[in-house]
Amino acid sequence: MTSPTSSKSSLPEAWQVQLPIFEGPLDLLLHLIKINEVEITDIPVAVICDQFDEYLHLMEVFDLDVAAEFVYEAAVLIHLKSRMLLPRRSAEDGTLEDDPRQELVERLLEYQRIKEAAQSLAEFHSLRQGLWTRQPQALDLPAGDGSVELDEVSLFDLLGAFKQVLVRYEHEHPAPFHIHRETFSVRGQFERLLGHLHLDRPYDLLLDLRGRSCRAEAVAAFLAILELARLDLVRLHSTGVGEILLYRTSKELLAHELEAIQG
Repeated sequence: MTSPTSSKSSLPEAWQVQLPIFEGPLDLLLHLIKINEVEITDIPVAVICDQFDEYLHLMEVFDLDVAAEFVYEAAVLIHLKSRMLLPRRSAEDGTLEDDPRQELVERLLEYQRIKEAAQSLAEFHSLRQGLWTRQPQALDLPAGDGSVELDEVSLFDLLGAFKQVLVRYEHEHPAPFHIHRETFSVRGQFERLLGHLHLDRPYDLLLDLRGRSCRAEAVAAFLAILELARLDLVRLHSTGVGEILLYRTSKELLAHELEAIQG
């Protein structure tokens, strides 16, 4: 089952990761059961629930689309985890009530059977299409008995490997120090320029822009000048020698005009 495409993603479209067929929350549960080397019929719910939640967090780190079915399965595991913490009540005949995990176990067993059947059908379809795999090539095997076991790598295997990298990176690197840049508003520059402009004295525009502390402030100042010209509060004149002068007009700034300036 492929994950739905999100309405908006920070990654380019070519980088979007799609989960292959049948790889969903139940695939993840089967993967966790496999790596924990436990039986489906005896699932350690607390451990599996915590690991499932960590994989969801990794998917968010990768900016993968987390389908609603993953969120639903996480809620089911949390519910089971809370039920497993409570003592099982006895029925009137003295027998214990059904294991809370039974429904999940049955779903996993049924899903495993469907997945195996689908895989068999897919292999048969490939044969019918005349698609043949590449002939096995000789491998440089390490010294020993001369054999090596190779397993397919799923998306969950890759996420698990990346999780180990993140944990190691956090141990070996200190937390980054973030420097918050100063921000400059258009309205603030608008009011600053109004304070410098006079009816009887020109104001050097380029000299003002060159005197700003950084690129961001210069951009805000330039946008403020455009607002001044739009509101007919200044006139701009070129001297012909590379200078642009601002002249304050006699028009008064209205309160609602100042309030309308955003940014």
